[in-house]
Amino acid sequence: MASAPTTAITAELSDTEQRNLRSVTDVLQYWNTRDIPGVLSFYDESITWRNVAMEEIYQGKEAVGAYLAKLFAAFPDLNFEVTHKIARGHNVAEQWFIRGTHRGTFMGIPPTHRRVEIPGMSMVEMRDGKFISDHFYFDSGIVLRQMGLLPRLSVFETLAGRISLWVIVQNLKIVRGLSTAAGASLRLVGLRRASKPTKENQPGGPPAGATPG
Repeated sequence: MASAPTTAITAELSDTEQRNLRSVTDVLQYWNTRDIPGVLSFYDESITWRNVAMEEIYQGKEAVGAYLAKLFAAFPDLNFEVTHKIARGHNVAEQWFIRGTHRGTFMGIPPTHRRVEIPGMSMVEMRDGKFISDHFYFDSGIVLRQMGLLPRLSVFETLAGRISLWVIVQNLKIVRGLSTAAGASLRLVGLRRASKPTKENQPGGPPAGATPG
């Protein structure tokens, strides 16, 4: 049986897609000189950044600029490299690396002075060649391991690593159990207080709202 022919689908980029790709390329020079006003000049006033790893949202240029200031302080030699990008309509998908030396607080972690390489991806929406939203993802576990705060995952494939994980999981179960029991006790106390009769609702007591004559 003859195999079905393979069809290669190709399409020229639209003017919008070409402009969007130029923008995501041209902004890199400002990232790599840590020029916050330069970076922000590529963003719409209504820019929304969603930092998925840290569960944070930065709304507007001021909030994005504040995050950039913290990021550049944490990595004063920061280098931002985009290794792959795809434009489709008003959206651009990017694969990137941030590299630098951890010399300031990042993710609440004080400087470790270690060199880190953070791989990540972004889904960007653009309007008139400017960023209006950027949802970006990176693995915080990779960052913690490079900073020396977590062991490599391969450690947990050893006998000692599995035993350590078992102990950690059992302790977490105990802590969760204690928290659940404490929460139940507090709710029970609250219910008892709420159901305790007062003078107003005791048999023979004055009706609610009544004042002594």
